[in-house]
Amino acid sequence: MDPNIKSVLDSIKGSVEAYGPKIAAIQTQLDAQDRNFASKIFGDSTPPAFVEKLKSHEGFQRLLNDRRGKAVLTLTGKDASDFLSRKTTITETGQGFQTTGVLAIDRDTGITAEARQTLTVRDALTSRPTSFAVVDFVKVTTPMGIASPVPEASVKPENAVVFTSESEKVRTIATWIPASRQILDDFTELASFLQTSLAYYVNLEEELQLLAGDDTGENLHGLIPQASAFQTGLLSLTAGFNRIDIIGRAIEQLTTAKEIPPTFVVMHPADWWSIRLTKDSFGRYLIGDPQATANARLFDLLVIPTTSIPVGVFLVGSGNPAACEIRDRMELQFEVSTEHASYFTSNLCACRAEKRMVLITKRPGSFVTGTFITSPVS
Repeated sequence: MDPNIKSVLDSIKGSVEAYGPKIAAIQTQLDAQDRNFASKIFGDSTPPAFVEKLKSHEGFQRLLNDRRGKAVLTLTGKDASDFLSRKTTITETGQGFQTTGVLAIDRDTGITAEARQTLTVRDALTSRPTSFAVVDFVKVTTPMGIASPVPEASVKPENAVVFTSESEKVRTIATWIPASRQILDDFTELASFLQTSLAYYVNLEEELQLLAGDDTGENLHGLIPQASAFQTGLLSLTAGFNRIDIIGRAIEQLTTAKEIPPTFVVMHPADWWSIRLTKDSFGRYLIGDPQATANARLFDLLVIPTTSIPVGVFLVGSGNPAACEIRDRMELQFEVSTEHASYFTSNLCACRAEKRMVLITKRPGSFVTGTFITSPVS
């Protein structure tokens, strides 16, 4: 081919190829204009989502609010195929309530503790602090004799008294529980729960010791082991008696012994309710109207119902410091520490509650204990 002709043809071909992209861009603009024009005339061809249909359906919204009745929905096209193709029923159990589920839960804060009794024995006694590990007290073992009339210018009779000292050692009541640093950090209510729970069980043991400690080892010297035994001879089988009579006779026993007047009586709740429900021959309650809101009292003594004393046992005594008192060496303390074994390297903590105290019973004769099951004289 002639080189001149070939050069002309190549020039024409290059010009045509140069207009190709421009033609394609013009066609794209025309297609977009066609779509916009069709949308304005015929509307959007994309149907609303199925969820949007439910939200806008009056019958369905009424069904959700009233929780009754029915709603008719017409499903067409893709909505019908998607809805009818589901074979698993949507339930709360299937979706899950916990952290791995999709449903939120309403959870109360704090921890519900187990059943716990009210501790009231300490409140009936006098308490004051001490700075020492041992508490001594002096008491009369042989009292003086009574005086006598003396004639004028006569020698007066000599008297005498014998003293003795006794001592009680301060005792420690404590308990502890291990816990990880992570659980204390992540479970924010746990630290407060442990503090109140450990303190409660320390105070519960204190109440048990105040009543029945046998003075062996590190046990306190409790009131019941030191109290005088109830004199069953004060009861009469012929005259008859009940629980109320027994408490009255115990008060009589203390009074005739010239001891400090009692201020309280401790008994099991079952025994107190047996007394509280005692009726006369006309069906009337002896201990007052059940609707009365006064504090529990019997012969003007404060009644302390507590499960820290066995059923059928009672203790009548005085909270006067001349009879007995509590001496506190260290008030209740709650501590958290990693200084135990390998706790520091193991990210563990020791949570401990403890107190140091002692019970000083100066007048054991000012307390009387016995049972409601007695063997009186005929």
